[in-house]
Amino acid sequence: MTASSSGALPQPRRFLRLLNFRDSLWLLAPIATLYGIFALIPFALIVRFAFADGGTHFATVLESRILVRVATNTVVISLMTTVVALVLGYILAAGLWRAGPKMQRVMLAFVMLPFWTAVLIKNFAWAALLQDNGLANTILQGLGLTNGPVTLLHNRLAVIIGMVHYVLPYAVFPIYSAMQAIDRKVERAARSLGAGTPSVIWFVILPLTLPGVYSAALLVFVVSVGFFITPVILGSPADMMIANLVNYYVRELVDFNAGAALALMILGAVVPLIVLQQSMGRGGRHGAH
Repeated sequence: MTASSSGALPQPRRFLRLLNFRDSLWLLAPIATLYGIFALIPFALIVRFAFADGGTHFATVLESRILVRVATNTVVISLMTTVVALVLGYILAAGLWRAGPKMQRVMLAFVMLPFWTAVLIKNFAWAALLQDNGLANTILQGLGLTNGPVTLLHNRLAVIIGMVHYVLPYAVFPIYSAMQAIDRKVERAARSLGAGTPSVIWFVILPLTLPGVYSAALLVFVVSVGFFITPVILGSPADMMIANLVNYYVRELVDFNAGAALALMILGAVVPLIVLQQSMGRGGRHGAH
């Protein structure tokens, strides 16, 4: 029996594959090291702080009267942001899908613009626009819709506006991806059978893009739950969200253990949503080429 037939020595292809795998590990080593330093080690410290003293800090957080109110704020604001972002995102995604190559590039640049601007700049820009003597109130008074300044800043409306501005690309691209996968022959077939534009949109395009809409909804909601600076700048104390409560425990009460416990509770609530979003199938594949 030869060495090659017995498997004692690796075949050339197997050897090259093993060599490439080892090279890939070396290439990934710097990233893995940085990930370990900046992600795993801090997470381990959070777990350590949270479970100090037998995990009694979880009970401290759960017994807090403010937790229910802040959690309600977080869910309500995140849901409202998700709904508004989905409506605007679907319209923008449809425009991208139907636009020509040149217009599509221009629209993509505008959709990507929030990614190119720092979140602080966006928030202070909205604060300037929504203040009593800002552009929004000037336009409302100029059109005769109001007799004086309307309170548009430091309330829930301002928070939702700022959050929608940030998360809109997260809503557009999953829906746009689902639309791109739709075979145009399906739409032409529906029209040939007498379906008008509203019927084509409602019975053909919308069902094929629903998986993309579901994926966008989960993604936008997960991102919205973690907002911190936008409620601080654009909202009021009544609009405190869950990330602000973690900051309150750490900075105001100097209770790192309770803050770490709350952070783990947030993680436990959000991770299933992330797993669900990642496990969802890609939308719009029906009838694709």
